Amino acid sequence: MAYLLGWKDILRPIRDGYRHLFPTPDTGPTPEERRKQRELDRLKGFAYFDTFDQVENWTKADCDPLQRANTPLLQRKHRDPKYYVGTARTLLIHDYSGNYHDYESAQAVGIEKDFYSCEYLQFVDTFIYFSHKLACVPPPTWTNTLHRNGVEVLGTMLIEPQTEGSERLLEHTVEEGTLSFPMAKKLAYMATHFGFDGWLVNIEKPFPSRVWRAEILEAFLRQLKEELGESKKLIWYDALTTSNNIAYQNTLNSSNFQFAAACGNILTNYCWKEADAEKSLQLALGKELLSQNIFFGIDVWAQNKSSFTHPRVTYPEYGGGGTNTGVAVDKLSKLGLSAGIFAPAWSYEHFPDNERAVERAVWEGTSITKGIECACGDCESRHRSNRNFAIIRAATEWPAGSEHFLYTDFNRAFGAHEDEEKDMFDGHSRHAQLGSQSILPRPITRNLDAEAIELSYRLSSNATTACLAIEAIQKHLTDDRNKEYLLPLFSLDMPTDAFLQFETYTRRPLPEMSSVHLSLYLKTSKTVRLLPVAKAASFQWMTSSLNYQDPEERIEELGVCVRGLSGAEAGYITQLLEIAEIRISPKSPEQPPKSYSIVQLGVECRGEGDTRHTRLCWNYETVEKTEERKIEGVPCSEITGPFSHFSVRVDGIDLGRVYGMECVLSKHLVTRLTGREVQVDVRGVSFDGRILAEQSTKLRL
Repeated sequence: MAYLLGWKDILRPIRDGYRHLFPTPDTGPTPEERRKQRELDRLKGFAYFDTFDQVENWTKADCDPLQRANTPLLQRKHRDPKYYVGTARTLLIHDYSGNYHDYESAQAVGIEKDFYSCEYLQFVDTFIYFSHKLACVPPPTWTNTLHRNGVEVLGTMLIEPQTEGSERLLEHTVEEGTLSFPMAKKLAYMATHFGFDGWLVNIEKPFPSRVWRAEILEAFLRQLKEELGESKKLIWYDALTTSNNIAYQNTLNSSNFQFAAACGNILTNYCWKEADAEKSLQLALGKELLSQNIFFGIDVWAQNKSSFTHPRVTYPEYGGGGTNTGVAVDKLSKLGLSAGIFAPAWSYEHFPDNERAVERAVWEGTSITKGIECACGDCESRHRSNRNFAIIRAATEWPAGSEHFLYTDFNRAFGAHEDEEKDMFDGHSRHAQLGSQSILPRPITRNLDAEAIELSYRLSSNATTACLAIEAIQKHLTDDRNKEYLLPLFSLDMPTDAFLQFETYTRRPLPEMSSVHLSLYLKTSKTVRLLPVAKAASFQWMTSSLNYQDPEERIEELGVCVRGLSGAEAGYITQLLEIAEIRISPKSPEQPPKSYSIVQLGVECRGEGDTRHTRLCWNYETVEKTEERKIEGVPCSEITGPFSHFSVRVDGIDLGRVYGMECVLSKHLVTRLTGREVQVDVRGVSFDGRILAEQSTKLRL
């Protein structure tokens, strides 16, 4: 983790509740150094703004295509509110060692180990990207992955004690008695152009008294909300009060309600108690603010050892945060309020050698292996797993996909590559591909009364493919060959009509003579339908129509069903099935589909000095313009149209997936190929995994 840390970490994040009282002087880089770093970060796809001048002067012409997310927000099916009773919507405030790390870059980069990517997105409502910038735009890699999973992603507008010119946020003109704020227009347009879903407004510094009126800030927030539109979100953070003081209320009350109502949402500070939450609920009900839009903060870091003079406290007061984060989520779920989890990447910062195991303990309640160490010095007693209060037990679980669409190829945010490609990734055998994380299966919920056979899955990948491997683990002997074992994979909410088609790309590694009966199942509100998987040594497609007799039925769950397992000794693991792709989508229209081609494929040199680089560029065009039926829920990009991404190879080297139509070539590759004419292959892939277009050509670098 050491190389993730930098000057940005000198300024502590908003989870430190005392820093507004002791403003930290800016001892970081000079303005010129910041400018140079900002230009270098553009080539990674990062966009952020340190000053009001930068925000005010920005136009879309200043935006590099690498900085834009192309994946539209998948529209989750909103079930009947009764379905969500007893669960809490969950928001993540992602503050990870200052953020804007290399592994979040638009292009794949080599890594020594995996970093934070959050593989529990079906339990996440909103994701806020936080960094110590005035205006913090989420990297497009995060936005693409979050949108693919149906999660809203917000940037942060942050005014800190050392921020200069804070009054410029409130600059306005008056026309016919109506206030107009240029900064509100600019922030809303940024969200639209970069492709994210709104802002967290976090003001940690009082405004100069000469410009202050609570009504002016309220008007700014109302205009920003209006400019963002109904499809985007604005959240007020509980710091500045209506009396222009920095005083964390840890609740919704008269000191912050005016701003919360203007935004439509509030994220409270994290030092609350049950009484604070109950009072907030009563106030919201009386003022017509939706209780689900009140997010109570939870500080994951509060479980760590802290100083006596500056204790870190979150709900519950003793032992809260960390592996007990789910205790607070559970309390909020019972009250009908929502949860805002600060720093969900805690395990990746505090447990650098056991990050994934501790993350699973927080979310799933799994046990933590004995012997794990952390800076607290008493890890085993301080950070105990809490199975009964795992986050997923109380957080709202959303259906995977949309009402009419689900596609997954089981890609994780990190992958392997061929040995000959190591040089492209600084000698590393793995690379980060954060923007490629697919919709992943729900966590396995274990029955404490263990059965004889336990079904499990693991995400498997090599340099060319990823898949979901289904396994059976023999816990103890059994002779009951007729017993069925079910492994739920995805929660769904889809109609049962002939309009949808179900396709899977699977392989059964079981021997030809095996007596095991293996099926995928679709569970509806009334029945369970089994779809037998044929024995096959290689991957093959299986297609079924989702046509049920009762049109009122809804598909609620997709999983694996196994019968005929027995006889193996305890501990034996049977490899049952590999699933490479799952696709549920509208059937192809009867008229011929549109045909696309990749055009204008070429090489360009851009930038000067340290930012001088070479990139591939291309475009696409529609060859056959036929009218195509638009299906609600099926993604289509405003940037790349029907293409989810493009796979790029140069001289046989796989450069990974590109979520746009420009790709920066590494200096190592350019040095190696300069002066040569090389083969360049670009393949365009649709949002449901089909190849729509391919182009190959010879180019001289």
